[in-house]
Amino acid sequence: MTKSTLFDRLNQELEAFGKKAQAALDEGKLQIELLRQRRKRDNAARDLGFLIYRRERGGEVEQRRVDALLVRLDDLEAEIARIEGQVAEARRRAPAPVPVDRDPAAPGAATV
Repeated sequence: MTKSTLFDRLNQELEAFGKKAQAALDEGKLQIELLRQRRKRDNAARDLGFLIYRRERGGEVEQRRVDALLVRLDDLEAEIARIEGQVAEARRRAPAPVPVDRDPAAPGAATV
């Protein structure tokens, strides 16, 4: 094996590693955003629950506040679905492992 071939293989491996690392980083950012949106949704649902509880117990609740929270929940659900789609797409587009060719003549090399 020549130095040129060795460096070409090393370069290919480094490029593949770089692509995998970038894909993992991108997916991680999406996962963080997904958690953030779910937390917002949970907080809005909690606030809506408190309003409904108050109303059911005879308290005064403005219907526009309930409606605003329902709209907010709808928007957050749509955003969560969009991000989940992006995560699924990122996983589908993740680079496949690069096969490593081994020189069968080299000591300890695997044979295929």
